[in-house]
Amino acid sequence: MDSCIIYARVSSKEQESEGFSIPAQIKLLNEYAIQNGLNVTQEFTDVETAKKSGRTSFTKMLTYLEENPDIRTVLVEKTDRLYRNFKDYVILEDYELNIHLVKEGQIISKDSRSHEKFIHGIKVLMAKNFIDNLSEEVKKGLKEKVAQGGYPGSAPFGYINNKEEKTIEPDPEVAPIVRQLFEWYETGDYSVKTLRAKANREGLLDNIHKYRSSASTLHKVLTNPVYCGKVKFKGEIFEGAHFPLIKESTFNKVQHILSGHAQTQAKTKRQFTYMGLLHCADCGCAITAEIKKGKYVYYHCTNGKGSCSKNYVREEVIDEQVKVILQGIKLDKTRLAWVKEALKLSHQEEKSFHQKMVKSFQTKINELQAKIDKAYDDKLEGKITEDLWVSKFKQWSDQKEKLQIKLNAQQKANKSYYETGVRLIELSNRAYELYEKQDVKEKQKLLKFLLSNSKMQGKSVDFVLKMPFSLIVETKKSKEWLGWLDSNQRSRDQNPLPCRLATPQQ
Repeated sequence: MDSCIIYARVSSKEQESEGFSIPAQIKLLNEYAIQNGLNVTQEFTDVETAKKSGRTSFTKMLTYLEENPDIRTVLVEKTDRLYRNFKDYVILEDYELNIHLVKEGQIISKDSRSHEKFIHGIKVLMAKNFIDNLSEEVKKGLKEKVAQGGYPGSAPFGYINNKEEKTIEPDPEVAPIVRQLFEWYETGDYSVKTLRAKANREGLLDNIHKYRSSASTLHKVLTNPVYCGKVKFKGEIFEGAHFPLIKESTFNKVQHILSGHAQTQAKTKRQFTYMGLLHCADCGCAITAEIKKGKYVYYHCTNGKGSCSKNYVREEVIDEQVKVILQGIKLDKTRLAWVKEALKLSHQEEKSFHQKMVKSFQTKINELQAKIDKAYDDKLEGKITEDLWVSKFKQWSDQKEKLQIKLNAQQKANKSYYETGVRLIELSNRAYELYEKQDVKEKQKLLKFLLSNSKMQGKSVDFVLKMPFSLIVETKKSKEWLGWLDSNQRSRDQNPLPCRLATPQQ
């Protein structure tokens, strides 16, 4: 009897309580093992957020696999229970495992056909894309809160959180310290380092043990607009509803001093297409560019570590390499249509998850509203006190607000799931056409989207494509893909796609 291990994961405490539980996954996987004559030697489980790094049991599982090289079979419910991102895919690929995706009816291994790996990669990409969309929509919900004057997260130094009012208010002990720091620096007599020294001499921070008075931390205080009544969130400034500790004029004067009093207008420098995209393969330093003879652009290592000789590469040489890469990720119409159908299947799986979560959130919101309504009736009838009513109303309203943000995020993230996938694949077909027409800034954006960790060695450049574009190139080279596609085309009307589709493995 072959040996195997089980891995189960939920991506949040909410999923654990809403039909995605660890026990349910463990039961399913053990039943599968029995039916397929597999001996389960170890079970690994994680309950963490999908974006959090360092899964405890995932790491333990890798250690176990290293210590038991004879065990190469892993059972998981489905792909997104195992992989959170492309890094996980790369890590597990090195172990040469046989991964059984039980709910998807598929086994992924080093011997899997190229088209299976390709579709698997697409689904990994889409799972990651859904997580990113969901996270982005939650952030937008928080941004709306900030736009209405609220403060996102824990109170900054000098303030404390008022949980009942869902805002921040001055900390009686620390707020005067913040004011003093701004007043001293406003005089122009101090640098951040000498300000820190003065604060230490004066014993200003002696009783604030939780506060680290490093120069960098003081700089963060002096540059935070929260102290003049504003809130900075994701690069934007909003008017806050909290009480300011200093005048806006004081804050602006401090920023002027910090910037060196007189900022000179920076001369406009020429932008180079591949600046910021390449690193030296030998020493890891950045690749820079310069103009020779007034018109020729050459790229070379900055030699920041003093260990590289300057090998120069003409921009036209790199252009030709980029042309080959961008043309290489183009799919013909047949393959493109097939991939779109695969995305539809992938979307159905994510849609099922989305609908379950939406139902869960809506049920909880309705339950909270029912509690509020009942408490209101009890308050009118004198069954509960005014204080208890106010306390419960704030508690339940806050919970409702958080759930509504998550519900809205689910709705919007799901809506863009399929459209985003199609755009990604269609981009591969028009990448070179778009690249040829764009200016330097737009070319850089496109290349950053397509490429990762590209390096220059000697007089050549090693461009590395991101997923799924790297898979497109790989499968286009495969004769097996071509043969499979041709045979599949003949039976397309009866069976548009193979029954067994892999979930993203990265």
